Amino acid sequence: MNIDSAREKFLLFLQNYEEYKTCDFSESDTRSKVIDKLFIDILGWSESNIQREGHVDCGYYDYRFSIPGFYMLVEAKKQFLDFVLPIKTKIVSINTLLSENRDVIQQIRNYLSDEGIDYGIITNGKQFIIGQFINHNGTLWKQNKCLVFNGLDEIKENFITFYNNLSKEGIIENGGFKFLQNKEIEFSKKIIETLVDREKEIVRNSISTNLTPIIETIFGEIFSDIKEDDAEFIKECFVENKETIKNRAELNGLFSDTPPFLSEVVGAQNHDSISQQINAEITSSNVSLKMAPPKPVIIVGSKGAGKTTFINFLFKNKLPNDTINRYPYVYVDFIKYYKNSKNVDTEKISEDILNSLYEQYPFLELDTYKVLKRIYIHEINRNDRGIWSVYKEKNQLVYVDKLNSFIEEKFKHKELHLEELSKYLVRERQMRLIVIIDNADQFDMETQESAFLFASSLNRRAFCGVFVSLREGYYYKWRNLPPFNAFESNVYHVTAPKYSEVLQKRISYTLKKIEFDSSVIERNVTGVNQVGYKIEMETQNIKEFFLSLQNSLFDNSNELIVDFLNYSTFPNTREGLRLFKLFLISGYTDVSEYIMRVRFNRDNHKITIPIHEFVKSIGLHNKLYYNHEISVIPNLFYPCNESSNHFLKIWILKYLSNKLKSGGNVNKYDSLSDLANCFINYGYKTDIIYKELELLLKLELIETDEILTDIKWVNLPEKVFNVCISAKGYYYLNEVMNRFYYFELVLQDTPIFDEVFFNNMCQVFPHCTENGKRNMNNRIETVECFMRYLGEQENHEPRVVLNQLGSIVQDIKNKGMDADIRNIKDKMGLS
Repeated sequence: MNIDSAREKFLLFLQNYEEYKTCDFSESDTRSKVIDKLFIDILGWSESNIQREGHVDCGYYDYRFSIPGFYMLVEAKKQFLDFVLPIKTKIVSINTLLSENRDVIQQIRNYLSDEGIDYGIITNGKQFIIGQFINHNGTLWKQNKCLVFNGLDEIKENFITFYNNLSKEGIIENGGFKFLQNKEIEFSKKIIETLVDREKEIVRNSISTNLTPIIETIFGEIFSDIKEDDAEFIKECFVENKETIKNRAELNGLFSDTPPFLSEVVGAQNHDSISQQINAEITSSNVSLKMAPPKPVIIVGSKGAGKTTFINFLFKNKLPNDTINRYPYVYVDFIKYYKNSKNVDTEKISEDILNSLYEQYPFLELDTYKVLKRIYIHEINRNDRGIWSVYKEKNQLVYVDKLNSFIEEKFKHKELHLEELSKYLVRERQMRLIVIIDNADQFDMETQESAFLFASSLNRRAFCGVFVSLREGYYYKWRNLPPFNAFESNVYHVTAPKYSEVLQKRISYTLKKIEFDSSVIERNVTGVNQVGYKIEMETQNIKEFFLSLQNSLFDNSNELIVDFLNYSTFPNTREGLRLFKLFLISGYTDVSEYIMRVRFNRDNHKITIPIHEFVKSIGLHNKLYYNHEISVIPNLFYPCNESSNHFLKIWILKYLSNKLKSGGNVNKYDSLSDLANCFINYGYKTDIIYKELELLLKLELIETDEILTDIKWVNLPEKVFNVCISAKGYYYLNEVMNRFYYFELVLQDTPIFDEVFFNNMCQVFPHCTENGKRNMNNRIETVECFMRYLGEQENHEPRVVLNQLGSIVQDIKNKGMDADIRNIKDKMGLS
């Protein structure tokens, strides 16, 4: 619905209204024949936004209209019950209207008071009184302004004002009645704002302080410039998928990486088998220009499945030496050539492939004068017999100059020269060049098409073997369309390895170096522990602690920590390692205590880390209190700018979670426009939806099917793309968000929009000691009060959202909060 079509429908309504004048309509008739048509047909409201004849203590109201953040009641009176209003459309105070319209105004105030709503409309189908009839800020309600329309002709003359104030579109865009705009949120405060020590950091014990540099040194290895193609790194850290059964059923089921059943796609879950198959493909045909080269190999897999790592592992560790010796290969990282443009510079790529060949295979002498002449020997011989014959016989200097100019000209055109060089290797050296084009899958469809076409041209014209990595979603969608259907290819699906194993191998790779590098821990560490005792730790004890992490971190006793690292950082392995390092150096982590456990418990060196300690340590780092702007733990209840809705981020996650559950991993994406329109239809403001989507993307709780540049999310982007819930988003929605340890962090920095609840929370909120300790009984009371506040706020959400997606607050209680609070109370003897 837009204002132009709404005006046309209103003019048609006016024609029909002439017939209604002869009828004596009851309130019921006024509702069905007049008000329904005005609000639904003309003003664009849908049935999902409307509740009719709701019961309250003082009677039955006629209509309740609901969109997120705004609610209003409409009271319909008989058609011939005229109101006493100013002649012209204008804005007046309620007090001006009160004396001659007292009964209808008092009636709607009673309904509004019982229903807990401030805004209302009184109408008889032709006259309208629109305003805020209830106040909560201590000001007189009679002083509030009303917008009045004294008849349908007045509405016709002022239709833009009528539409902007009463249409669903207008109320969504303006956050309420337009004539009452520029009103600020009446109350908004955060607990952290009341704390004088909110910027202070925890006071660490001295021994933990002295251990921190050692931790920084050890785990700094993880973040050094290890290249993804480093042979030792790949050998130590690559996780071979042996089709193991995963033990985290629901999450791993939803985010497992199983290819759809397609006859042309090899489901390569076992890396040994795929390596053997690819080796057979590479060596399947004789290396000859008379024989067609092997078909292009397309590697598909989900984002983060490890396609790059697999390709490096394949060529550096798995393929037999005979294959590597006969098939020189060059790796092309497509990200290097992406310039925010759809045009791919194949000349530059070809030049870099040539330079890589010269550097990696100097023994082939491909840049020598001797080989350059052999590359173009057929053309040179043809010229020798033709246009150069006179110079070759009678003037060698001119001949050599002609020959050099010829080679220089050929050498200028890098893509053509690469083709001729490749054919030379086939023809005279019985070697086939293999070009690997990786990371094209990081970009949109057009860019992936360009990469595929370039690879296919090298395959056909240059007789190269080619490998291209593509995103599985794109390939499955477009495989039967140009350009993919124009080239016969062999397609392999690389399955994502178990992420926890990737983390374990990389941590182990780093920790193993301690055994062989005595400079990492050069001397004993002394200091005072948390209890106050002075202790000294020998270097061997510290080494034993770090090495014990290899086994204990991934033990079943720490499965919650592994799950957190797994699902909240997938597929960013480095981020998982960074969080683990952050835990070890946090002021809340008493590493000295863990070291002492290992030292004195000789029978069991395993270390158990409670999940609440882990999340608290990384969420607060060294601060006494939680701040959502600097914490690695996102606050899902923090509204975006210009919004007071705690739930929209979570509604979006629930919507996308349902999409994932119903459609599976391959069909998990939803177009951005479809998702936005869905929530616009629920009644959420367009700009607020896009602000929340932007935040969800930045927090990596949702992801897109392509790389995004810096986008301003005010209007629908011109660029069309799809979004889905990420593994992190799914994990936060179904696990982290429902736990006591999460709530007691985020409530500290969540704006509270109800003064009574805020004061109640402040009264029970426990302050921190300098060591970060807080009273547990008060922590429980604060969380319970915050839960009650969220429940009250959720009551104002549209019923259609609650019906379709379910109660967020009830989910939180059922999925962990109630059980957590019971367990804590049991341990404290409070139950």
